[in-house]
Amino acid sequence: MADSAPPIGSIKSRIAALNLEEVHKPAPGAPPPYTYDQAVAKKSRPPPPPPPSQPPSIEPRRQTTSNPPLQCKAPSSMRQIGNIPVKANEEAPKQQPSLPPRLPPRTISNPQQAPSLPPRKSSEQSIRRRESAESVSTTASGRSSLSVGSTHTGVSSASYLGDGQVFRMKAPPYDPSKLPPLPPKKAKEEPRPARTALKATHSSPSVVSKTDEKRIQPPPVLPSRPPLPARQSSTLQEPSKPEPPKRSALSFGLNKATETPPPLPPSRPSDASAETTGAPPPIPLSTRPNLAALQSSKPKLSTQSSCLKCRDFSAPDTHAARFPRQSLPSMDLGWLAHQLTSPFPSLTDKARAIFTWLHHNIDYDTKAFFSNNVKSSTPSSTLSTGLAVCEGYAGLFTALAANAGLESVVVGGHGKGYGHAPLKPGQRVPPYAAGHAWNAVRIDNGEWKLIDACWGSGNVKGKNMPYNRDFHPEFFTMDNNEFGASHFPEDKSRFYRTDGRAEISWEEYMMEDMGERVLIYGPATPDHGIGQRTFQPKLKHIKLDDPGATSPNIRFHFAAVCPHWDNEKHGKGKPYLMVLHIEGRDGKSPEYLPFETDGSFGRVWWLDVARTELGRKGGKVSVVAITKFDGKEGRGLSGEEFRRKVGKVGMGWGGVAEWELV
Repeated sequence: MADSAPPIGSIKSRIAALNLEEVHKPAPGAPPPYTYDQAVAKKSRPPPPPPPSQPPSIEPRRQTTSNPPLQCKAPSSMRQIGNIPVKANEEAPKQQPSLPPRLPPRTISNPQQAPSLPPRKSSEQSIRRRESAESVSTTASGRSSLSVGSTHTGVSSASYLGDGQVFRMKAPPYDPSKLPPLPPKKAKEEPRPARTALKATHSSPSVVSKTDEKRIQPPPVLPSRPPLPARQSSTLQEPSKPEPPKRSALSFGLNKATETPPPLPPSRPSDASAETTGAPPPIPLSTRPNLAALQSSKPKLSTQSSCLKCRDFSAPDTHAARFPRQSLPSMDLGWLAHQLTSPFPSLTDKARAIFTWLHHNIDYDTKAFFSNNVKSSTPSSTLSTGLAVCEGYAGLFTALAANAGLESVVVGGHGKGYGHAPLKPGQRVPPYAAGHAWNAVRIDNGEWKLIDACWGSGNVKGKNMPYNRDFHPEFFTMDNNEFGASHFPEDKSRFYRTDGRAEISWEEYMMEDMGERVLIYGPATPDHGIGQRTFQPKLKHIKLDDPGATSPNIRFHFAAVCPHWDNEKHGKGKPYLMVLHIEGRDGKSPEYLPFETDGSFGRVWWLDVARTELGRKGGKVSVVAITKFDGKEGRGLSGEEFRRKVGKVGMGWGGVAEWELV
């Protein structure tokens, strides 16, 4: 039985067709030997599944701002942008018609022939017309209809013959002789030398590779330094004549006759020679501003001394007196604090200016105090009325200090002020009672300083008596330990002692002046610079018959407010001569005994006197300062001169301290 032809689409027929293509290459422009049906049969794919008769129903969604209804079943590119709903008066977008149903798949039993193409034009007409990108394309460039919403099919990359055969354009035959000549080869570049690593230096120099000889340049030749002058020998030589000064460039062409400049005159010409030579008249000094007067009008900065007792506070004290309360343009605490403290960078001087201003402008409200009608006050009310008690002084000081940038607090407690009676020997200590107020302020070096602006402003004489405005700066300068002898704070953390003790007991505080301390007059500290707690004996009463005494003599002793006090520099001038006035034996022979002192400084005074020479019981012994002697100022008077003339010339004195004889 003869072999039948292989079925179309089998592997054997495909191999035969490929062999025919390789052996019998068609001439240019000739149609291929195989038919369209064979080409289609070779590239046929299994038919796709038939589309469903009806699309699945879509569950309706609730229409919201973030969930708009579906407009159609088209792809997302055909839907409305975002989640913007359709307006009421706006028509819905037109939906694109759906794709037509696919044709049923072709089978062997019912093959469907492709429609015949129109007859192909001659090759001459195809050559003359402009080549089309669609007819010569060798690759499929069609796009999906779903991606752009188009229902048209893609462009085919094949051309069809009139008889249904496929004609595929091929490249012309390869002819190496017709190729253009190649461009000349580029010269191979030499590899660049690698950069040398930079060294870590303070100033990184530019380093050039050693292999690059073109970049290497010799370093510039620096000018040589001039040689140093020869060292002079240690032997003494005659000084050489100084070289004449170099001729100025301005003198060239102006003084050609002389080679050296003219000599300077030996001295300044007198006024007479100036008049004869026609010199300008002297500058009138009378029209010059007085610099000393200008400086004196400004507040002087005090010397920054660590000791407040000998520190010069004249600058803040003088400045504080320039702002009387009655002439203030405003009762603004901030403005007043700035005016008082702004000229002084020191915190201590700022606090001192406020302390002194209270003395000049606030009076103690004696009427309210003695009528037991003291009312609570505020800093503003104290400033407006000019009257206050201790609480008002302390509150206004803290308010002004806070506006000036200082740290300050009001301290309440007990004070040994007006009406205080020292305990008698053996008397019981009374219970604690508070009735006074003062301040603690942070000054230079972070030190907390205790001050009493109320007691520093003046004193109360008694009921129905006017207030005595008398400045007591010692309540600003005394150290905290001495301050604590007359002020006991209710808050035990407000002692601020400098002797290492955190606090003292109430009993110790009340018994410190038991028996009453020696009476000290007011001018002792401001006029003479004497410390009030340096007097010995410290008690007011002196026993003439003391069986427990170890010596028949009594030493009277007192000292300056601080060890480095200089009365001429820190006080009011040379110290007065200090004299002890006694009544003598049986009180009938008064005497004036000058104290011994440490030269002209006047820092320590002492004198030993027998008990029997002091006087009789009930008498008094006092320390006085000789202010006038022989019609002259008493400052600088020596003890020897006083002894020689006492009783023969007139004299005047002032009281300093006093004891009673018992």
